[in-house]
Amino acid sequence: MSIVITTLIENEKGDCNLNNEFGLSLLIEDEDKSFIFDTGKTGEFVKNAIKMNIDLKNINDIVLSHSHFDHTGGVKTFTEKCNSHYTLHINKTFFDEKHRITDLIHEFLGNNFDESYLSKNNVKIHFLEKDEYKISKNITLFTNFKSLNDFEVSNPNYFRKIYDNYILDNMEDEIALAIDTKKGLILVCGCSHIGIANITENIKRRTGKNIYGIIGGLHLKKASEERMKKVLNYFSENNIKFFRVSHCTGENFIKMLKSITDDFVYNATGDKIIID
Repeated sequence: MSIVITTLIENEKGDCNLNNEFGLSLLIEDEDKSFIFDTGKTGEFVKNAIKMNIDLKNINDIVLSHSHFDHTGGVKTFTEKCNSHYTLHINKTFFDEKHRITDLIHEFLGNNFDESYLSKNNVKIHFLEKDEYKISKNITLFTNFKSLNDFEVSNPNYFRKIYDNYILDNMEDEIALAIDTKKGLILVCGCSHIGIANITENIKRRTGKNIYGIIGGLHLKKASEERMKKVLNYFSENNIKFFRVSHCTGENFIKMLKSITDDFVYNATGDKIIID
């Protein structure tokens, strides 16, 4: 088995010839299927793929971890320039409006397309109704996470608009994926809004398998030191040692993470991860 994950775009510029932006997009190649996980903030990931000699026209599946703009902004570019005959895998609540509301701002965080746009372009929508879905030979999608600890609390400024009402959004609808390897599961996360320890523990309990590694965004940039320490303790207690983090993980947490493992790489734009 050999799975290849290519970072099409991310916050940091790895390859100096590629474009970077605040967002995340990964090309994941399993033995029987290749698909895109998130599409970044804009369509720049498509330009990067061309520069890397990656042909996206044969990609027939896109998975969106959640509906925030920095993970969904490239959908239109892919649809109009690469391939419109693909399946979009999303949580059943994906099209609920997402907002950030504070005393000073009211900001729409969601995507720039709707169901009618996808329908007009012949894009198939696969709503994940159940908690998990096997997308390829070695990879399963997981969603509908539950809060299982007391230190990863919901962001009080994130809301979901239902009709004219705004309800607190705990982001349990985010989609993460698990790669089955000989050493255990390797998780891939877009932003881990509900908490990376929560996501990990949910998947661990559902599968009964140990978690070997974590790839992607961990959303700890603005986390308290206490929360970061508790996440690190969770990683240590569960013997998670393989890390390839990106995007919203945060500099302070990255420094702390490096102290507990020797198997750490910041996964920047253009980088490749090969999993045997």
